[in-house]
Amino acid sequence: MVCLNASTLKDRHLRTALLVAFCSPLLVTLCLAVPQANTRKGDGDQRKVALIIHATDQRGNPVAPSSVKDLLVMEHGKKLQVVNGPTSARPKQIALLLDSNLHQRRVMALEQQTALELIPEFEKEKAQVLVMSYGAEIHSSGELTDDWTSLKKFTDSVRVETDKHSETVLLYDAMKRAFEKLGDGPGTKAVVIVAEGNDHGSSIGWASLARLAQRGHIACYVVMFADHSFYGREVRHYGYYLVELAPKTGGRLWEAGDNPRKAHEATQQLVLTLDSQGLIEVLVPDVHANRFHPVKVRSSGYLLSAQSGYFDDGIQ
Repeated sequence: MVCLNASTLKDRHLRTALLVAFCSPLLVTLCLAVPQANTRKGDGDQRKVALIIHATDQRGNPVAPSSVKDLLVMEHGKKLQVVNGPTSARPKQIALLLDSNLHQRRVMALEQQTALELIPEFEKEKAQVLVMSYGAEIHSSGELTDDWTSLKKFTDSVRVETDKHSETVLLYDAMKRAFEKLGDGPGTKAVVIVAEGNDHGSSIGWASLARLAQRGHIACYVVMFADHSFYGREVRHYGYYLVELAPKTGGRLWEAGDNPRKAHEATQQLVLTLDSQGLIEVLVPDVHANRFHPVKVRSSGYLLSAQSGYFDDGIQ
């Protein structure tokens, strides 16, 4: 399976333009979320930030986040104090987004098949789930639910849009709506995006979405589907910003294209990744530079995957 990452794309001399990218074993997925409601400054003008991590044993099997000890969190070579976690809250709350724009007409059935493989896995986890489809319009199964029959029925009912003259693809607006549905309550939260990855006409941009995900402790996982290659010039239009977004929310990205085998492998890996999702809280410097701060996380005895950092203007 091919995993895309931003640095690879930039090395291809592409211009800057895509709720999961596989990196090397020592990888800790930090999904930076904003501090809790009781966030306050610590000693030396520090603030508390929640980060999403993923942990596995040396064989790559997911482990309970609470079993991970001796975490080392670094920012620009400076050690950050871990003040809470890792924890994993229940219930799992998952929004599953399907891309139904006209360009997906040849892979829509594969998108639906992938979603129908994921839903029973979510059922095993006793998760609360909703399904949405988007193109020029956004449709939803409703509120978060464990009514698996209705979720499958909605997924089966999704149809590709037929207006050949419409260029509107409301991916980012659909993601924003999904974030709102997941709400502010406790739980492990994720948005799973099954999509070509392009957006046109949304009222919000990807960078603002990344900050909203940070505030809501939401990881974004992406499985890219299309009947064309994701390499070369096309990836700039089809999914580049999701390549940027996924790791900044603690998520990952897979490329399935129109290949059923790759889609099935991505489904299996996504389920394992969700199973290892946890949360830690660290103290960070109280700065207001309106920028992204890279962070690295390690732990002896475990393989950690981590998001790349946090936005200081995403801290409340």
